[in-house]
Amino acid sequence: MIITFAFDVKNYVEVMEGWPIKSEGRVFFLEREENVLKRVCLSFFNVGIEHAPRLTPEANADSTLQVKLSDGDYTVVARKEIIKWQTVVSGLQVVDIDYDSYEMSFHAENIDEEPLVPIKSFKSSVGMDLNAACDFEQIGRAFCVGPVDDDRIESTSHFREGRIAFEAKRYVDSYNNMFLFLETRYCDGKTKAVQQIEKLSKEHIFCEVLESTAADFIKQSGLATQGRFELFKPQDSLWEKIKALVLLRGKLRHHSLKSPHRWDPNKQNEYENAARFLGAVVGDIVIRESISDIYAPDVLGKFRDISVSTGYETKVSLVTHRLEKARSLALNMSYPTTVVSSQLCLATVRNAIEACEKEGQLNDTVRFEATDGRKGLELFSLNFDVWAYTPTRSIEQTVPIEEIRCSFEHYRSGGITKHEFTVSFRANKIAVPDVWRVLRLCFDHIEEKDPTTRIMKLKLFIDGSSRAIVSYGVGAQVKN
Repeated sequence: MIITFAFDVKNYVEVMEGWPIKSEGRVFFLEREENVLKRVCLSFFNVGIEHAPRLTPEANADSTLQVKLSDGDYTVVARKEIIKWQTVVSGLQVVDIDYDSYEMSFHAENIDEEPLVPIKSFKSSVGMDLNAACDFEQIGRAFCVGPVDDDRIESTSHFREGRIAFEAKRYVDSYNNMFLFLETRYCDGKTKAVQQIEKLSKEHIFCEVLESTAADFIKQSGLATQGRFELFKPQDSLWEKIKALVLLRGKLRHHSLKSPHRWDPNKQNEYENAARFLGAVVGDIVIRESISDIYAPDVLGKFRDISVSTGYETKVSLVTHRLEKARSLALNMSYPTTVVSSQLCLATVRNAIEACEKEGQLNDTVRFEATDGRKGLELFSLNFDVWAYTPTRSIEQTVPIEEIRCSFEHYRSGGITKHEFTVSFRANKIAVPDVWRVLRLCFDHIEEKDPTTRIMKLKLFIDGSSRAIVSYGVGAQVKN
């Protein structure tokens, strides 16, 4: 099999001719359009067929297939060879190559290999990796935010560069950019390790996020038990955790070929988990700031006024159902958006919960039904299971309930993904008000992790039970 790597050229370079250069089982060639260099390419011959991409069923899916790719480190070799070529030619011509986004193509070398190469090309795209379905309401409200300090603008730029580098698997660059965020924001020009540790240890928000992220990584990801996440031990103090971050920054910012402890730019994977961890810490800080701005009352008011005055709004009708034979709520809501999305549905759920609580109806409300105000089509429904209709309106167990499991499906990059997490709940009994409280906690947790999450379905389960105690799902028009 033949594997070809094609790297895009970002600047304007004229090359009058180009023909394949074969050497040592490899072929170097250029792709041009009217003598303008577009891509630099490298092909490998006699590659084992086991490195062909495979289509395999995705876990927890009935029909979805995912691509399994094992290129035998040919990607690393190709990038290193092109970097070597780029280094040599730089004295004559600067060629700006996009190493983050490249195309791999696969070609059979004989008839027998043809059926074993089902996928002919694969495009690595950082842009798609960073894609998240984001409603215009969030983006529009961000434009309505008032002045932002230059310090925040500058430091957040380092975060963006770090995110791009991480998705491109440039983990050293990612870590360094994430630390530059901390250094720019908190270290006040101090560059010595001891000074930075002292400065960072006095920043309350950073310390809070560092500790919570460390606990989450140790509990959820299992990185510490795999022997790969070695920045610090679970029992290390806050000071020791900060020291570990600072010392790694020092190691990755300096480089000497004479040092036995130098890092190899062609072995970025060694720092993947460190970059992931620091990115999670900095990302939490940035998300808090974004949410604070975007959901500020004055920003919400300004954006709503603009949308209503210009006719860009959607009206939603929602009816609540109670266990008591008493008055329920019929809510008519208006939102500054023209698209019926999962985010609009979630906002409506939150507003309906608040309205029921304000009217003193939440303790016996067990169903929401929402429809599009103009078309009359279902937007979503939220239903408590049959246990809520029993005389006790609760679930009682002899063995105490330990956890509530939240299972949700969300839309991302053209497909539906399923995730689960647990919420601590220690009691022998769970009633209607308890379920509303846990639902709120789950919605908050998902939004804090990623405010762009588009929830299509969500269910809550008690411990190991397979029957949901409450279910939420959007309508067909939202899914489409």
